Amino acid sequence: MKKFLIIFAVILLIINKLQAQDLIVTNSGDSLNCTITKITKEFIHFTFKHNGEIRSTLLPSNQVVIQQKNYYTESEIPINYVFKTKFPRVRIAIDGGWQYRLAKMASGMDQFWKDHYTKLRSGFHYDVQVACFFAENHGIEAMFTQHFFGNKLGQVYFTDEFGNIIGSGSLKEKIIFNYVGANYIVRIYNSKKKNCFLMTAGIGYLGYIDKLFLNDQESGKITAATVGLNLGLGYDIGISKYFSLGFKASLMGGSFSNYKQTIGGTTTNESMPEKTSEGLGTINLSIGLRFNK
Repeated sequence: MKKFLIIFAVILLIINKLQAQDLIVTNSGDSLNCTITKITKEFIHFTFKHNGEIRSTLLPSNQVVIQQKNYYTESEIPINYVFKTKFPRVRIAIDGGWQYRLAKMASGMDQFWKDHYTKLRSGFHYDVQVACFFAENHGIEAMFTQHFFGNKLGQVYFTDEFGNIIGSGSLKEKIIFNYVGANYIVRIYNSKKKNCFLMTAGIGYLGYIDKLFLNDQESGKITAATVGLNLGLGYDIGISKYFSLGFKASLMGGSFSNYKQTIGGTTTNESMPEKTSEGLGTINLSIGLRFNK
């Protein structure tokens, strides 16, 4: 958990250093991506990158056309003018992909169960995100995701305290992580405003469900809940006016020590051994579709 908090803090520091660029177009048709540093009634002062060097210059205000999305406006700019850039304010994303659990397995485990839990470390997930941007580069996002893990052990045998076989059957285990949270999201467009990088950091509710099935009948269940953290880095590629194809890598973290166990219809509150916990950290790779408006 501490590692995720440190990474979370570092990303917030990076976010505060980010600065977007503006696009200005002169009456003669020349265009330039730049950072506007000062506006007066007579001049617009700006900096830009040329041949690897940062340069500063200015242009008469009445010689500049301000580009806003797909149209132009032209006027003398008053000293208190504030640029208002049009940008997509709503982003809806649907993802799906692969994930892998990061928690270490307990030492000294029987090889049979070790193989079983190794197979339970990877699985698939889907998530839905709805973001609202209050500026071109910054916004707030609501996120829901489910992670699924599973493995079938096949035929297993049960013995009594004397080693006598008292039963057998097919056994399988299914695990689900449910995460609901809020993220701070940063969006950085390329010069053509078509593709963009996205960074997210957030906190939320992380639920855990572990079910055992004997001969396809549920025989036991463990449930728990904790605080979860998530960090994400993605890239969206514009494919039409409103839709993009997105790729994302993310981390999710959390752990619990107390849980509820249900066996034979009876539920009890249980705790992990002292100074131990069940780690729920995962690394996730996904691809999906985005709608921007």
